Amino acid sequence: MASSTVRKPTAERREEIADAALRIIGTRGIAALTVATLAAELGLTGGALYRHFPSTEAILDAVAARAEALLDDTLPAGGLPPLEWLERFAESRTRTVGTHVGLARLMLSEQVAFSLSPAAVARLQGVVDRSRAGIARALVEAQAASLVRDDLPAAALAPIVMGTLQMIAMQRADTGIQRVPGDPMSLFRTLMTLLAPARSHRR
Repeated sequence: MASSTVRKPTAERREEIADAALRIIGTRGIAALTVATLAAELGLTGGALYRHFPSTEAILDAVAARAEALLDDTLPAGGLPPLEWLERFAESRTRTVGTHVGLARLMLSEQVAFSLSPAAVARLQGVVDRSRAGIARALVEAQAASLVRDDLPAAALAPIVMGTLQMIAMQRADTGIQRVPGDPMSLFRTLMTLLAPARSHRR
């Protein structure tokens, strides 16, 4: 008699395992991520996990690859007007991080970083670098169009934008930090108002 259990494709199962590992990291911390806890989270056996990943380090490498893919997907396509690019990026990035609570801890926790392989750390640093470069590029374009104040370099403004997005994402993840009343994206819109050129700077 054929088994009623449907075997998932390898790629789908590996993604499912990486997502479960992200949930554990986000809710219980990196120290709680073991083969036993991950298997229990998924309703699998340890042997089933080892068929997909030979070690905990391999699981963490897959988690970093999954995080890289999720975060890179939040970068809007090029060619958009700069302020529209920034708003779409802010909405997409904060919603993705808010939905996958482990992403914030993976990206921001030194304890987690120490547990990752150099290749995994390089993946995550690449995401940060691409995000910062995209923000800086949009800011430069906005400054050239007199849409953003130009008395400060875009490279100095980009980390402020990224920090604001981190706060919005943490609110959306419901991590227990004090919430700003109303729509979380109101923080982004307030920031963009502050970055708008002063009347004396308008041409």
